[in-house]
Amino acid sequence: VRPINWANRPKSYVMRTDDWDEFPNGRWGDATSPAFGELSDVSHFYSFTLGSDDDRRAMLGHNPTTDKDVFEVFARYVEGDVPHIPWCETPLQPESFLIQRQLAALNRAGFLTVNSQPPVNGAHSTHPTFGWGGAGGYVYQKAYCEFFVSPDNANRLVSMVTDHPSMNLYAVNNAGNELRVGVEEGGATALTWGVFPNREILQPTIFDPSTFLVWAEEAFSLWTTMWLNLYEMDSPSYDLIETIRDTYYLVAIIDNNYIAGSSVENGGINNKNSNSLWQKLMETSHAVVQ
Repeated sequence: VRPINWANRPKSYVMRTDDWDEFPNGRWGDATSPAFGELSDVSHFYSFTLGSDDDRRAMLGHNPTTDKDVFEVFARYVEGDVPHIPWCETPLQPESFLIQRQLAALNRAGFLTVNSQPPVNGAHSTHPTFGWGGAGGYVYQKAYCEFFVSPDNANRLVSMVTDHPSMNLYAVNNAGNELRVGVEEGGATALTWGVFPNREILQPTIFDPSTFLVWAEEAFSLWTTMWLNLYEMDSPSYDLIETIRDTYYLVAIIDNNYIAGSSVENGGINNKNSNSLWQKLMETSHAVVQ
């Protein structure tokens, strides 16, 4: 069992947990258990290399001066034209190919995605994209999207989620200010789970609110260590990345209605469902662009 937040930075998660005495096996228990160790040690932050400074500038921009210059980097990563960004060690995961068009559009509208998964409702465990755990089972997952957005867009998302009780929103900025909608006091929620013969329910991926705050600290630090330091202090590019780091929110949205929008058997997401997470995010981003 692993928190979804490190899905695209697995080596960082491994380094953070290398001294744990116990690991969750099948179910994520109390995240505060001493046996699970401590996730929040800043010294454990792992920075993979994007190559030399020149290599990073080629990927992230030689001299970005507008928000849209940054938005385009994220969009081109989703489209496969940029191999890595600081929050993602590997190219876009195959399961997100089904929502690739939506993700690219969201990024160009200023919703800078770093993690996502479409909903799955009872796909065979041998499905070529979504399957796991061996033959004979069925797998499920909730729609999830995690991204950086401006304060104005964060407020738009609060309104969106407020109108859709199946959704939860968690957000925090670099100063530690939080936004939460549809969230009751409580622990982790399963985002991916599977049902197999002669086995109890397995849940390999979860979302834990307290762990999200730990991940956010790392996520915001990457703006500095992997991007901001490419530019001269007080240059337009430096000021741009610094402003994004210090003003944007990191937002995570879960749609607990995993039936809505799920159409794995047909090879794509059912965009006809007007209440799906992806449809609502697209509507919100279109309102921003207009």
